[in-house]
Amino acid sequence: MDAITLHWATDLPRPSTSKRPVYNVYMQYFGVTPRSERTYPDRVIGARILDYDVVDSTMDEARAAAVGGAPHGTVCRSVAQRVGRGRFSRRWESNPGDSLLLSVVLRMPPLPINAAVSVAGSLAVRNSVAETLGVECSIKWPNDVLVASKKIAGVLVESQITVDGRGFAILGIGLNVNLTPESFEGIAGTATSMSTVLGGSVAMDCVEETLIRNIDSVVAELVEGNKQTIDQWRTHLTMLGKEVIIHTREGAIQGQAMDVDEEGALLLQVQGGAIHRMMEGDVTLQN
Repeated sequence: MDAITLHWATDLPRPSTSKRPVYNVYMQYFGVTPRSERTYPDRVIGARILDYDVVDSTMDEARAAAVGGAPHGTVCRSVAQRVGRGRFSRRWESNPGDSLLLSVVLRMPPLPINAAVSVAGSLAVRNSVAETLGVECSIKWPNDVLVASKKIAGVLVESQITVDGRGFAILGIGLNVNLTPESFEGIAGTATSMSTVLGGSVAMDCVEETLIRNIDSVVAELVEGNKQTIDQWRTHLTMLGKEVIIHTREGAIQGQAMDVDEEGALLLQVQGGAIHRMMEGDVTLQN
């Protein structure tokens, strides 16, 4: 693949590009060598960004970085993925350069062991999309971001925690920036992109800066134990108070979506009044 040049908007804080080689400890674990390393010096999230042209998955590279000692807030971003994945091992569809694809290393500590990383990630993406597009965005539990009822971004969280409460989480984000949904049969009717909403191409560097800033903000709130994040996230959920069907790995369960708790779990009231605490699943509204 030809080298990719990133062009930075003049009115944004430009990440500085490091002239030194990426730490050798990373190289032991990476299957792919990063093309470059750069930084947002005023951020915790994004203080180190590793750029790739193509990887199997940014989640895999971020996990390898974490195992290799990468600090809290390290970001792995790639122009393209061969086998990008979403929840339930679904494939993430995109062409090279049309989506913002990145994963973030989040360490515990400083994050508390029960931090609602998925909540923080989806809220940061939602806020970034709304800020950039100037349109209303919602969140489909647990972590899909929607514009006009179509998916514009998804969030995936994978974690590795030891018995003494230390470890890390990997926050993966796929955001459709200049994607043409009609190019992919499987998502043509259910997905959208920032360029589709605006009717023109969107500068990827501007989207990245906005997203990194918002992730940095919500993760700082998690570190401080601030409950404001979950309260804000709750206000953007689409299905609270409605009759829904939750499709899980074990099967489907239906009831009324009553609320979410402090860890982002859905509280589902089923027939008879019992409350089920749902940690994952796909939501559909009942007709």
